[in-house]
Amino acid sequence: MKVAIKTLGCKLNQAESDEIIFSLSASGFQIVPFREPADIYLINSCAVTQEAERKTRQFVRQALRRDPSATIFLMGCYPRKLQIFKEADSFPGRVFTISSLEKKEELLKKIEELSGVTIIPSSFFLPGRVRAWLKVEEGCDHFCSYCLVSHLRGPVRSVPPERLLPQVKLWEEEGVREVVLTGINLGYYGVDLGGFRLIQLLRLLLAETSAVRFRLSSLEPFTLTREFIESYASLGPRVCPHFHLPLQSGSDRLLKKMRRGYQTAFFEEMVALIRDKMPTAGISTDLIVGFPGETDQDFQTTVRFCQKIAFSRAHVFIFSPRPGTPAERWEQKEGIPHSVKKRREKILLEVVRRTQEDFHRSFLNKKLPVLFESLQDGFFSGYSDNYLPVRVKEEGSPSLAGGKVWPVLVEKIVPFGLVGRVVQEGFETVDN
Repeated sequence: MKVAIKTLGCKLNQAESDEIIFSLSASGFQIVPFREPADIYLINSCAVTQEAERKTRQFVRQALRRDPSATIFLMGCYPRKLQIFKEADSFPGRVFTISSLEKKEELLKKIEELSGVTIIPSSFFLPGRVRAWLKVEEGCDHFCSYCLVSHLRGPVRSVPPERLLPQVKLWEEEGVREVVLTGINLGYYGVDLGGFRLIQLLRLLLAETSAVRFRLSSLEPFTLTREFIESYASLGPRVCPHFHLPLQSGSDRLLKKMRRGYQTAFFEEMVALIRDKMPTAGISTDLIVGFPGETDQDFQTTVRFCQKIAFSRAHVFIFSPRPGTPAERWEQKEGIPHSVKKRREKILLEVVRRTQEDFHRSFLNKKLPVLFESLQDGFFSGYSDNYLPVRVKEEGSPSLAGGKVWPVLVEKIVPFGLVGRVVQEGFETVDN
């Protein structure tokens, strides 16, 4: 029986899809590309924005057209939103929605019932991959004024370390060399585990492995502390100096209205500490333009703050009202014209493009530790520890297969990232 999977949204969705793919593969199902005919199509959806919902519906329609006899399962945040807000889905009967918080378990049970095949529950490995996403936490209790995630994903639920460690050790044996810790609100990991927090988890994973480096997918700024940053910086070269810190706005007035739980002075202080302890650290972010009531002054303040922080990369989103949130009500009274939102988006994208380019240029003629993941068009491609995309020519390079971190001397800055060459002398940190 053939199964095709499409994953939208966050890295947590990707981690959940990986678990499902392994369980189905180990049980005898054939995983095929989503563009091909299949007996079962699975769409792991997102509902963070209206655009994410549109793409979700688009992929459902594609699956319906591709194989009229196929069964389609829709899981993730979108069906959960339909359930909570009692919205009609208008999908035909062969589309089944998985709306419970325990999505994977419900999905596999339904596939068992449909196929008559017993699904094998076990740890999963990822043959051929050098990077893997590890789901360590689910849920968020923060309730930002514009966000549905706390409603859709429920309260914080941390995965106990005794369940995580065997998985990571298995991956290491199978050749995985980077594990990305993911969660809805990763900084809240362990609040429900009696004091065993994220930094303790990292120490445990480092102590029980030898060849894997660890990366954090995203940290909400309101979960940061000086103690965490100083402890993280002391863990050594196998934790990546990259922090994705969703700022959302550089206006203190809007941050308060968004219920973000911090002000720009705190954000700036945390970034300064990160760069003091880890000088090569990449700092990436998410930004919202056109939040209800955002004035020209608010926007210009955001622009100046982004220039000051000098992010290594950023995602810029036009505000998308979500049902049931305070910001949805504010949009009706204080909404920004779409033309203004688009203009502000364009300006901010240019600002972060320049700071990203400056960050890339700062590594010219310096060495970076790069984990290569693919070979295409005569180039090996991978990411440095501080999350810069790097390519080296296949010709004249050693074989970069096998999941090893290689020192690369950066020789050129190009639009997609960096180009360099592998140098044989080793190092533990970037040679500045």
